[in-house]
This record gives sequence, C-alpha cells and structure tokens, in this order.
Amino acid sequence: MADDLSQDQAPIKEGMAAVAHGRIAGFGAPAHNQGAGIPSGLHRLLGRRLFKADVLAPKGADDRTESKLALQIAHEIAAKAWGAEICRFATGGSTESLHVVLSAVARPGDTVLIAQNAHKAEWAHALATGITPGFVRADVDRDWDLELGVTPETLEEAFGRHPDAKAAVVVSPNYYGVALDISALAAVAHGHGVPLIVDAAWGGAFAFCDRLPQDALAAGADAQVCSIHKTMGALAQGSAILANGGFIDLQRLSLAYQLFETTSPSVPILASVDAARRDHALNGQAMWAEVLDMAHRLRSDIAAILPLRVYGPAPLAAANRLDASKLVVDVSPLGVSGYAADDWLYARHEISMGLSDARHVQAVLSPGTTPDDCRRLVAGLRDLVATLEADPSALPPAPADLPGIHTLGFEQAMPGPDAFFAEVEEVALEDAAGRIAAETIAPAPPGVPRLVPGQIVSAAHVAWLVANRDAGTFILDPTDPSEQRVRVVRRSVEPTDRSADQKR
Repeated sequence: MADDLSQDQAPIKEGMAAVAHGRIAGFGAPAHNQGAGIPSGLHRLLGRRLFKADVLAPKGADDRTESKLALQIAHEIAAKAWGAEICRFATGGSTESLHVVLSAVARPGDTVLIAQNAHKAEWAHALATGITPGFVRADVDRDWDLELGVTPETLEEAFGRHPDAKAAVVVSPNYYGVALDISALAAVAHGHGVPLIVDAAWGGAFAFCDRLPQDALAAGADAQVCSIHKTMGALAQGSAILANGGFIDLQRLSLAYQLFETTSPSVPILASVDAARRDHALNGQAMWAEVLDMAHRLRSDIAAILPLRVYGPAPLAAANRLDASKLVVDVSPLGVSGYAADDWLYARHEISMGLSDARHVQAVLSPGTTPDDCRRLVAGLRDLVATLEADPSALPPAPADLPGIHTLGFEQAMPGPDAFFAEVEEVALEDAAGRIAAETIAPAPPGVPRLVPGQIVSAAHVAWLVANRDAGTFILDPTDPSEQRVRVVRRSVEPTDRSADQKR
C-alpha cells in the first residue's frame, strides 16, 4: 500500500466530501441524523452544514467494515510525512495521545521520568495507572522567570536516582517556544536502554519548515505527540501520535491506541487532521515562512513599545532552538501581572492572548494569523502602556513579592494513588505547608501541575501559589473553585522518610 501513497491525498477528507452530495437515511448515531434533528438554537448559531458533516465512519469516511481503509491510509500517509514508522490520529487531544504512548512503555509500578514542566496529562496518567513518576528538574531562565526545560545533565541526574526507569518524557517545544537538545537527550535515554518520549504538542509543524526548530523524531526521539489543532489548523482536539520502533513496541502502541481512542471518533476532527497534514506536507515551507516573517515584524514592533520586553535569547535563536512564532512579552515593568494585562486586552480590545502568567503574556502566531491581528495587538499593547502611564492604578498592581518558578521543588511523601484515595481534609492554602497534597493543582494555561497527589506542600509552594492566585491565575478543576483551600491527606506530615526526589 505504501508505494501508492501520495502527500496530496487526504482520504478521510475525500470520504467526507462524498457525504455532502446527499443525505443518508440514518438509523444510528449521531442522533441529529446529519442535521435533521438539530438541537434548538443551534441551527442559526452553527448552521446545518456543520451537523451534516458530523457523521461517523460507516456513514462518511468509510463503510461498516472499513473496507476503504480511509483511516488506515491516512495514518500511513501521515507517518511518511513526519518520517515515522507509525502514526495514529487521536480525537481526544494530546492528553489522550500521551496516555496512549505511556501505556505502551510502562506498566503499573514501573517508573517513568517526567519533566518538571510536563502537562497535567502525564501526571494524571501516572496517578490513574499506578506508574511511579520520577521527577526531572527543568532549567529556569531566572531573569525572565521562565522554565526552559530538561537538559542532558538534569536527565542523567534523574536516571541516577531512578536507574530502573522505563522511559523519559520531556516537553519540546515548551509553552514559550523553547525547543530542547533532543539529540543529546535521546542519547542519554538510549544509553540507559529506554525510549525518549517528547510532548511536542506545540511543535507539530516543525517537520515541514526548516526555519522552525528540528522535529523531535528527526532528532532521535522515539515517540512524539503533536496537537495538530494548536498550530497546524485542525479542529480542536485533533492530535497525532508518531513513533519509531527500536525502543518502543509498535504493536503494543497500536493496541494501547485502541484502548483509549473512542469507538465513535469525530470524523470532522479526523478529516481536519488529515487535511492539515496534506497542506503542510505540500506547502509547509511557504506557509511557515510567511508566519515567521510576520512574527519577525511583530517582534520588532512590540520591542519598540518601552518598557515592554520580548523574549528571544540570541544563543537559542542561533542554535535554532527557539520557535519564533511564539512571542513572549514581559509586562512586569508596567507594575501589573500578565493575568491583568491579558484580561484588559480582552475587555478593551477583544484580543485573546495565547497564555498569561504572573509576568508575561504570549502571542502564538500560526497560518491562521493575519496582519490585521498583529496590528491590533501592537495597538492594544501601546494603549496598555499609555493607559498605565496616565493612571498607574488603572489595572490591579502585581503582588509586591512574586516568588520565582525556580523556588519550586518536588518531594514525594507517598504514592500518588495512595494520597488520592486517602482520608482527606481541606485546609486553607496558607496553612498547607508540611501537608501531603491529595489533589492536582495546575494553573492554566499551560496546565503544568505545581502540586500532585502524594507530594509534600512546601512553604515555597504555598508562597508561589498564594502570590499567583492573588495575581489572578486560573487553576484547572480545583476542589475549591475560590482557590482558597486545598485538599490534603488527613494527617500532619513529618517528612523524615523522604524520597530520592526530595528538594529537587
């Protein structure tokens, strides 16, 4: 089959196109039956075409027995595009994709090294399956208060504490556009006989433009997970799993995919991933050259708005390890938090930033970004500076003492599942130091946990979380939506029996 495949094919999208020429008399799901039964209020809001396209595989991309092999062919074409031996599309986002890959490499009780700046998806999988997470410290740019990621030295250090680890998971690029030295990290992991898994949620397009950092698989990673919806234009939740054999059992990976992927995947999501892959394989270099040129102009325009700063260290740029399509702007010289600036830009200028934190706002440019979008952002930031120059109290001030991200360590007092299912109580966040966390606390975006079940809540965690809460952070799914209290194991902790990860 592989010899007949071409990157100008999009078999799932082409299968859906056939549906548009008529309406199947459907007696199954989805119950709206191609828009014949649209829920009230949605016809005018979303239109009939959206529902007409919302079909399952037997009514759209393929037939009951998948005899056309539409999805299978799409997977093969995509694998070839990324230079992988295997590809699988996921409709549950890269959270699902990460669960799949981790299930293929580790069983309950095994240790997997997880980067400090990994998304909550990796930590959630460890909690749900009984995998033991081995903490890998992420380097921090203290001047900017940004986590950069795992280095070969910090990964080797983690293997020294966990020589029985079955895999290592790192994030590249991170949420601020910094890509890692994947070749060196893969050499470390392979030296210990285990695979390197890369959460490349924000780096799906890297394989298609040489002005972007090197693709993780091309650099030697064994598996990567890409959110095709984040930067490549697919519908939300569209993700791809890409892997090579050698250190990963590809049959087990395929079986794990069947465990996690829904039996009723959204064909529109699958078709959008298929079409986004085709566009990038055929035109990715030109598409992203235009985006990066636009990003360069935007970077210059924002850098001229003093006292704002735009992230872009020369060493990272020279090593092609900085994705220039992601612009991080330091607003702290204005005396306000990134959260406050984000809210103000949205309320005043209808600008939605990609990310905000205690000090920064971030703009993510993609093939869908327009020059007008960039002009609006520049005008909004100029207005922000002018507004605060005229009236420094126009926005809430940033907390006087914002602890740096480098102050956060990791000390595990008990296995995560034991803490999650233990007798618990809720205490004021300010009183939580010395207790064992029984819930995940993950400010979002980017959704990186700062506490996970079983972890000792240090005084540094309390100081950092309180300051960020007061500055305006949003925490994903806390047990207390007011963010005043935290769920802990029902007993005080004297951390005498400390894990090997203590104070990392």
